[in-house]
Amino acid sequence: MCYTTFDTILSSLRSNLPGEVQATLGEGSDLPKRCFIQRPFDNGAFILPIKQSFMKDARLMPGTRCMLALLVGWAGKGRGLELTQARIAKHIGRSVRQVYRYLKDAADNGYLTYNYTKTRIGMITGIKIFLNFSILRANKEKDTQTPEIPARTQKANTNKNSILNNNYDPEIEARLASFAKAMRVRHKNTG
Repeated sequence: MCYTTFDTILSSLRSNLPGEVQATLGEGSDLPKRCFIQRPFDNGAFILPIKQSFMKDARLMPGTRCMLALLVGWAGKGRGLELTQARIAKHIGRSVRQVYRYLKDAADNGYLTYNYTKTRIGMITGIKIFLNFSILRANKEKDTQTPEIPARTQKANTNKNSILNNNYDPEIEARLASFAKAMRVRHKNTG
């Protein structure tokens, strides 16, 4: 049996064990602590397509790249995010101080801007993050051409009972003109 196959089987078995068992197995081992962290639960969430130029940017720390990918997924269609550094730290498995470094790194490279949210007396309650989607997310242009045979038929303009028809009614036009004249006279007298 090949050593790489054995290692992959062993690591997959290890990652599916409960956290307490993983911790006891890890004591006295030469493997790093991260090898014994339980794999995140897959709830079907995904991230929209991200540009490869962002993923290949060597100026970013790897943790910054991971955090930005997570934030892009949370931002949905491009709204600002209101959250806390602790929430980000919990989701990526890092400390709040490290998340602060990641935010600073991403802001220095132009991937996001952020502001602290505060109460009326000045206590910081969280952060508001605005991502730069033009350099993060792939913009695929939608096909605007209409097919030769549309999926539905066009609505015919044959409704004769429409309230907004194109018939000209001189009586209504005369009443509207007199009403407008009365409003102008009333406006001059009150002003």
